[in-house]
Amino acid sequence: MDLPASIAALGEQLCEADEISPDAALFSDPNVFAAERERIFALPLVAVDHVTRLSRDGQWFRSDAGPRSVVVTRDGEGRLHALRNVCIHAGYPVCEAEEGAAERLICLYHGWEYTLDGRLVEPEFSSRIDPSRLRMKSCPVSTRNGLIFVDPSGAAEAAAPELPPVPDWLDDAKVTVRFRHSTTRNWKILREWLRSSPQLFLGGSSGECLDFGPLSFMFAQPGRAVLVRIVPRFAEQSDCQLVYMSADEGAETADGVAEELRSAEPSASWFDRRAAGWYWSLMSAA
Repeated sequence: MDLPASIAALGEQLCEADEISPDAALFSDPNVFAAERERIFALPLVAVDHVTRLSRDGQWFRSDAGPRSVVVTRDGEGRLHALRNVCIHAGYPVCEAEEGAAERLICLYHGWEYTLDGRLVEPEFSSRIDPSRLRMKSCPVSTRNGLIFVDPSGAAEAAAPELPPVPDWLDDAKVTVRFRHSTTRNWKILREWLRSSPQLFLGGSSGECLDFGPLSFMFAQPGRAVLVRIVPRFAEQSDCQLVYMSADEGAETADGVAEELRSAEPSASWFDRRAAGWYWSLMSAA
């Protein structure tokens, strides 16, 4: 699809030396959000959680990556799978809960069942339909030093993107707590505010910021880290999911995000020239 006028205008402003003044539609227009779904939200990679989320065979959790919902599972042999959370029957979500444990995934719409690697459990179809069509669509999934990464684009043939260094200690880390915060802000504003506010995490002290694609990043210190995931819902509604990890199981967790969101939600002022340049590079690359 063609770029909406507000995005094109941003590109023109970036070519000039003056301060940018983004059109308000950039943060509220459904057409802008639709263009972002096409050009940004399906880009690899997204860091979704820590491997301890799936510490036992049969466990699964749902992870939303932009407009796409993915179910990450651990099968009976300890292998991880990332499956598009869509039933091949009528397109209904297979998993509506946040997490669970079961031998099979069961769609509540008409009771279609799937194994934890996405295969449909329905013998009557096997002789009439190509078996490759009787599966939930899968996405590439991998782990690095304890972090689980998913490629929501599903580009299994593409080479895995190079990741920035991830602290070795995360491989043996403990997850101390998980938070989810819902906001009525555009995802771009929320991302830039959180990324520019390390004082809200890890007891108010700053740390190294590691980027994992457009919708996830991590603040890390020796022995402590927080994974931040941005989940765009609509043009003016976004969630952030936080996963706090520590090398010390008894470490306390201080989360200042909720209070700051209640007292002073971020505004468009956080979308400065640097953020606009980052955004334009993604939108104009397609």
